[in-house]
Amino acid sequence: MRWTDWVPFHGGDFKLLPPSAGIYRVRVLGQNQLACIGQTGRNLRERLSDLRRNTLAKDMPFNDPHTAASSLWAWQDAEEYEYECSAFTSDADAQHRQALECWLLWQHRLETGGSTLCNHGYFHTHYVKSRDRKTGSRGRRLEAPGNPIHSTPGLKHSDDGSMGLDWSDWQQLDELAMPNSPRVCRIAEGTRVIYIGESSGLRSRLNAHARTDWGRPLASFCVLTPNTPKQHLHEIENDLIAGHYHSHHRPTAMQFRNADLARAHGLTGIRR
Repeated sequence: MRWTDWVPFHGGDFKLLPPSAGIYRVRVLGQNQLACIGQTGRNLRERLSDLRRNTLAKDMPFNDPHTAASSLWAWQDAEEYEYECSAFTSDADAQHRQALECWLLWQHRLETGGSTLCNHGYFHTHYVKSRDRKTGSRGRRLEAPGNPIHSTPGLKHSDDGSMGLDWSDWQQLDELAMPNSPRVCRIAEGTRVIYIGESSGLRSRLNAHARTDWGRPLASFCVLTPNTPKQHLHEIENDLIAGHYHSHHRPTAMQFRNADLARAHGLTGIRR
């Protein structure tokens, strides 16, 4: 991966960043601390210029179009952090770029023992996050900080795809009675895993449309503790997707596609 040199948010020449699709990373200036990893199918230079502009705004930015901007803003406001960014170009399609993003986030977790500051839903505990622009609801500093949620170490790779988790036996998905608790789930056609998702409590429900499009796939799930934070669910889901990509050099067939069908199964696609 041929990353560009690091370009500071303050005073950096963003013309050094490539005007093409690819992967980017942001770190805290002067520290060995990654703040976020992301990808874009459009122009990396424009994407990172917009991210810089929103991060350096007077008020906390809205959650869209850059969900990381409000988190970067909060850390900057609280800790006086400054940032720099780097990128590399990729002509891979959207599925592969997103899977590669998962892989990089997983590698970071394996190497450091935890996640970046802003991926997987992590947010500074002294702030509440902005909502989408259409709501008009900006985030703010809290009078009393919330309880911190500490990141988990990355899951270890395994050839069988279990990643050290305790999985149920494979069963027909439309006959599977998943417990009403946080869990991750793998969906397969025969022996080929086609989708990995997570859910914090909704039971699996198939409608006729989902059965038509997905056929009658098999499923296996791993139940997590009832109080598992959403951030930990996102981390585990990310690592499972990354582990599959690591083994097969491609994402699962339905990953980052068919979000409506995934929701019909009571599953949630990966979020940043």
